Amino acid sequence: MPKTRDVQEVEAYGRQALVRLSGDTLFLSLFSAGWKVVAAGCTPRSDQPYNCLLKGG
Repeated sequence: MPKTRDVQEVEAYGRQALVRLSGDTLFLSLFSAGWKVVAAGCTPRSDQPYNCLLKGG
């Protein structure tokens, strides 16, 4: 599992968000109970979607 420290950047797009930490990238979705992580351990790939270790819905 990646080691994380500080939040580097947050981008929100309606009910979806991307959170970049010092050692990880997370994707969140807004549900009626609040924000929940739907993908973690994500790394960017050139001209392709992120590759994530954990995915859920």
